[in-house]
Amino acid sequence: MRKILMSLGAMAAVGMLSVGLTTSAQAATGTLYMTQAGQTTTYTDPKQGLCVSSDPAKGDVTFINRTNGLAWTYSRPGCDRAYQVDYLRVGQRLTLPAGWSILMLQ
Repeated sequence: MRKILMSLGAMAAVGMLSVGLTTSAQAATGTLYMTQAGQTTTYTDPKQGLCVSSDPAKGDVTFINRTNGLAWTYSRPGCDRAYQVDYLRVGQRLTLPAGWSILMLQ
């Protein structure tokens, strides 16, 4: 009986691991744009948790959210929670001072 229970436990663990490996991170659908110093960087279908930081030495930055997901804005590079300010909403365009960053929520 003990061998059967151990075998069932091992099979359950393998099943749970294989399910965990097949799930993917959520991504927003659409494109996120960051323009700074005349150069635009695009992020197509950005994944949840993507942090996009502007260069503090290159002047104002414009973020355009053409995705179906929200993003947090931060007043410092690196998406540090201590500097969380507001949302970048779906369809919104924000021009911010150099050094700001955004974090995709979905």
